Amino acid sequence: MKRKVIQIANSTQLISLPRKWTLKYGIKKGDEIEVEEDGYKLLITAESAPTTKDIEVDVSGLTPRLADRFIARAYQKGYDSITVNYDKAELAIAIQEKVKELLGFEVMDQSKNRIAIKSISAKLDIDFDSSLRRAFLIVIDMADACLEAFEKNDNKTLENLYLKDFDVNKFCYFCLRFINKGFSGGFGTYILYYLIESLEDVGDEYKALAKHLAKIKTRRKNLINVISKVNGLTKIGYGFFYKPEKEMAVRSITLYNEVREEIRNLLSTKDINEAAALNSLDIIARIVYHYPTMRLDTLKGLGG
Repeated sequence: MKRKVIQIANSTQLISLPRKWTLKYGIKKGDEIEVEEDGYKLLITAESAPTTKDIEVDVSGLTPRLADRFIARAYQKGYDSITVNYDKAELAIAIQEKVKELLGFEVMDQSKNRIAIKSISAKLDIDFDSSLRRAFLIVIDMADACLEAFEKNDNKTLENLYLKDFDVNKFCYFCLRFINKGFSGGFGTYILYYLIESLEDVGDEYKALAKHLAKIKTRRKNLINVISKVNGLTKIGYGFFYKPEKEMAVRSITLYNEVREEIRNLLSTKDINEAAALNSLDIIARIVYHYPTMRLDTLKGLGG
């Protein structure tokens, strides 16, 4: 909708609030409302605005993986109460397992074909910044664990590395939910959302990498070298995210090109597990490469 600007004296400018909106939220003369600047936009919030979002869906006919994805997305989008109807026991199991990765959520009620999931804490005792940093550090820990365990033939560590990915999911999901629940920052917000989504994907790929590495019988030195370089690229992405520096951006693109070339040279291997590991390394490299490149505008040294 459009509103005309009303000029009062020589300084004050006013616009009227939509009548339908003021009636819905009980806005009266003298009430205070929250006005927040967001670039060229103004966000106007009523004190009586609803604080919870509820959704009820039927996932019957979906696969467990799709039910898993739906629950994660509903949480990330900011829903506080999710009621799910289903037709198969495997869907219920997938939903219950996914809830374990949703910080502040619990299954509150369950019957034969219905699960009610709700937020048990309107405000968790954690914040966005510490959660995002924690997700980064867990991913880096996964990277180091992959390399060290592979070098030492420690297949047990590699096989159990998937457990760390649950924690990556928890903190990334929480950060995405935080953004959708009201965090605003214009264009940068969308970039941030993408990078957090990508970080969760990096955790998935390190989990897959560990699985493939555990099946490789011959530990070739050139593969170890590639893992080390990809881990270095991941750490540069983390470092640049928190402290952007021109030299770091240059090192990132240089190392990225080296890694991609080495991976291509090794893909002639006849070992299917080694090929799968190289594919995971290639995916990780292509994701973490974006952490410096998508935030080059933050570099003071560019003089922009």
